[in-house]
Amino acid sequence: MTAISPSSEDLKLQIANLLQDDLQAVQQGLLRQFRNRSEFIQDVADHTSRFRGKQIRPILTLLCSRLEGTAFRPESRESARLFGTVVEMIHAATLVHDDVIDDADLRRHVSTVHRRWNTETSVLFGDYLFSQAFYLAATSGDAEACRLIGLATNRTCEGELNQIAARLEQSRSERDYFRIIAGKTGQLFAISCRLGARAAGLSLPLQKQLSIFGLRLGMAFQIADDVLDLTMSSARTGKDSQNDLYNQRLTLPVLRGLRISPPEQQQQLLRGLEFSASHVPLLPSEYPALQAGLASAAASAERMARRAIHCLRQFPDSRERSLLESIAWFAAGRSD
Repeated sequence: MTAISPSSEDLKLQIANLLQDDLQAVQQGLLRQFRNRSEFIQDVADHTSRFRGKQIRPILTLLCSRLEGTAFRPESRESARLFGTVVEMIHAATLVHDDVIDDADLRRHVSTVHRRWNTETSVLFGDYLFSQAFYLAATSGDAEACRLIGLATNRTCEGELNQIAARLEQSRSERDYFRIIAGKTGQLFAISCRLGARAAGLSLPLQKQLSIFGLRLGMAFQIADDVLDLTMSSARTGKDSQNDLYNQRLTLPVLRGLRISPPEQQQQLLRGLEFSASHVPLLPSEYPALQAGLASAAASAERMARRAIHCLRQFPDSRERSLLESIAWFAAGRSD
């Protein structure tokens, strides 16, 4: 299998051509859920709506619901749209909370909620989005879907807590790193795919296979994100650069650099990390160990994408399957 990473614009166009009506329905659902009679809450909601990016999670839900053509049944299509709205709301809630944890200034080129207002507003509004998402999920009448959403959200929070533990313990374990990203990022990707499969009425084995696809895709996405955090500016990514280093979190590029490089390069990188904790930018070009770590991490993201795509082999060839494969390659090799 050859890795073909499509351009962002080409992939967007293909998705829009196939899912335009469904994505518009998700957008309308989000607008309804963000609507509030309180002027203050509406102001915060309008600001948070500007954080919306590629909408990869609802796109996964919609594509997975169409893999075997069943989403063209009205009831399957409506369920997929509802679940797509739910996962995007949960994602928005995690972003609002993450920005507090990271003490971040920017999100999608605009001020974070806690910087625009305060931490209290961020925490409570994130909680509000979570509760709204769970309420909306309950209207589906699918108790098992609600249980799965709750389980995925629990595991997402566990991933964040494990990340704090790894920082406090100054862990350099790659096993800890992969456990963290499987929770904090992989679980929401996994439930997005699982809910699409559930909306389509796919068998339990196929639901689980798509869940694994989503988990691996999410992990590839996070590894690529950790590479971008060290190599791209805030102007390019729309959020604070090197935020993990400032918060003393060792991501895979750094862990790999420390593991695979000669001792003298490791020491040089460690000295650089000490400065970075004081908000002094770490320039990868000045640290051979970090450059090696970045290359190794990027290769791991591609391998994880390849493993994700392997999960789709049980499904017939279709535009939907092709797009899911393209999304996996794009997630691993993206540049923004």
